[in-house]
Amino acid sequence: MLAAINEALIAGQSQPWMYDVLAMSMQISGRPQAEIERVLLSRVDFTASDVPNMLLSAAYLVRFGSTDSALTLYRQASRLSPSRPEPYALGLKLAERMRDHDAIQWAATGILTYTWGSNYRRRHIAAVAAASDAVLGLRKAGDESRAVEMEQAVAAARQRDLVVTLSWNGPGELDLQVDEPLGTVCHFDLRQTRSGGVLVHDGFGPVQRNCYEEYVCAFAAAGEYRMTISHVDGDIVGKRAQLIVRRYVGTDHEQVHTHPVVFDSRKKVVRLSLQRGRREKLSDPLPRSSDDFAAARSGRRRGRPFRFGPSTGRDAGSGRRGVVPGVGYTPVVSMLSEGVASTALAVVSGDRRYVRVSVNAVFSSIVGMATFSFRR
Repeated sequence: MLAAINEALIAGQSQPWMYDVLAMSMQISGRPQAEIERVLLSRVDFTASDVPNMLLSAAYLVRFGSTDSALTLYRQASRLSPSRPEPYALGLKLAERMRDHDAIQWAATGILTYTWGSNYRRRHIAAVAAASDAVLGLRKAGDESRAVEMEQAVAAARQRDLVVTLSWNGPGELDLQVDEPLGTVCHFDLRQTRSGGVLVHDGFGPVQRNCYEEYVCAFAAAGEYRMTISHVDGDIVGKRAQLIVRRYVGTDHEQVHTHPVVFDSRKKVVRLSLQRGRREKLSDPLPRSSDDFAAARSGRRRGRPFRFGPSTGRDAGSGRRGVVPGVGYTPVVSMLSEGVASTALAVVSGDRRYVRVSVNAVFSSIVGMATFSFRR
């Protein structure tokens, strides 16, 4: 295997997967760690501007014990695409293991600024905890100035230019849509925008603790924000909701304003201004993601509760009476393979002087799994 791949590389027929197989083969044969790391770093030449493949290369480096090089790749990936949360989350684990205070500050501040997924609160808490432990370690080592610098960096990363919370009582559902000054729109179907806005929570009744919508823009553009509040379905107690607007959160000039919202129509529009926004232009294009399965897990899709089986009632979106379509699932059981599969085909020439070897490697991994329960 080693000889075949080496010959292919020498002949200029290199492919990224060859370096992965070559590194694994070298590890099995007991080659020095430095040689294995050099092979894995050669893989990066194919993916120098491809962030997902850079993250994959870094994961291979971690697997082979080259944590220093992996951390360097994560930091390089974050420079190429600062808004991607994966390099910070993966880099924080390595930085804590290596006790690299500079890397911990980079990862913690990146998570606090750019990580806004469904589990963002847990990740933010972990980032603050890691930074706090690093500050204690610096103070024990007598490096007070470095400790203060890290505390200031974390405090700056926790600042939010604009936070909007819409809350209500009752079994009904409200939806919040935010039209941002740079022309982007944040709503249920597009929860994160290139203007930095994120709909971090999309709530619905009847559970009271879930009856709120929250919009956060850490680095917001200055200008006018248009909040469109839609009464989607169900009853709202008193036909009233509360809109809490917080500007410049985490700074000395934080502002908090509360606006009552009275629903005398299905939609209400609230306009607010932000004078000292820190964003001047749109960010890089966001990585593609599909929230369909996440919506199914939370029991919602496109702003309406899932209904299993046919039911009758009034469709709040169309204002017509009729049958609300039911949603059903037919489970399909299948087998998923994980790991590395390698096949080799040898062809001997007619005169038996040459042997042509074709090698094919397939890498598969299960990167995430989500579960949900069916209702009856």
